[in-house]
Amino acid sequence: MQVTYPIIILAILFSSMVSGFITFRMLGMRLAPHFVALIVALIATVLSIVLNNVWVLYAAAGLQIITTITAFTQVWPTLKYNFQTAPSYAPHLTLMMMLPVLALASIL
Repeated sequence: MQVTYPIIILAILFSSMVSGFITFRMLGMRLAPHFVALIVALIATVLSIVLNNVWVLYAAAGLQIITTITAFTQVWPTLKYNFQTAPSYAPHLTLMMMLPVLALASIL
């Protein structure tokens, strides 16, 4: 199993924890499901790198995609009704959009 993509995903997950914390502070507890998914995806990605198991890699890729879905479902009402603050969420959402692409690349 090649670990290049999971290492890149791990770096994105770590950096998204920082940008996500700032977003979390702006939106409040509404982002709690997204942060739980983000932390679980981070742990699963570390385990897939350490254990070098293809099934753990599949689980990590699935969790990374779920993390992206939770990011957009939690932030959507704010983006829909409060467009003036939308640029402040862009860094975190950009990092989240890289996850499904790299997750699919890691399992192919």
